[in-house]
Amino acid sequence: MTALASDIPASAVLPVFVVDLETLTCIEASASNFGRAGCRILSDKVCELREVVGLRVNGLDKMLRGKITSIAPNQADVTFLFEESPQGEKRQEKRREVTIPVQVYDRDRTISMHCRIVDASRSGCRLEGPCLEALPKDISLQIRGLGLPVDGKIVWCRDGYAGIQLLWQFSSSQDVSRMRSSADGSRRLGGTANPDGDNAARKRRVRGGAFGSR
Repeated sequence: MTALASDIPASAVLPVFVVDLETLTCIEASASNFGRAGCRILSDKVCELREVVGLRVNGLDKMLRGKITSIAPNQADVTFLFEESPQGEKRQEKRREVTIPVQVYDRDRTISMHCRIVDASRSGCRLEGPCLEALPKDISLQIRGLGLPVDGKIVWCRDGYAGIQLLWQFSSSQDVSRMRSSADGSRRLGGTANPDGDNAARKRRVRGGAFGSR
């Protein structure tokens, strides 16, 4: 994790997408105060987030996994989690009702379906949609606002619903060194010390949240 502190200037402010891994709520934010163990995210929507989040940062092919350790109006402190979380009993995870539009594909992108995620937990979700039986076991989900597709595996399918195991891919501490070029580029564009300006410039934020209503 020392690479994070050395490769990202502490003054850098990077645009990020933040996804709550429990509810799949997604927000646009800025990330600053990078250090050995974490960063600070800045957004007027941080109160919509719960505990464990994924950060989508330009320059990384995978998301960063982190835990929110403190939260205040318009900002939250995040500790990075580079180690795998312990495998618990998936059926004991709390599931939350959501309404999230999603595009579902087979891995070769020869099949495409518009579906809805109707409940979610950290490790999986339940899809609702027509003809789900036509999908193969291995699928990809394109969730609006996230930028990266999320691979999944169908574990059951019946009566217009399917249970999906989400196969999240997260960055390691070694991967984070690649963020330096993104941070340097942000500084050259003058985006290092004005998060309020960054937020004002992001008028493309989708109303009602990037994933729809909950």
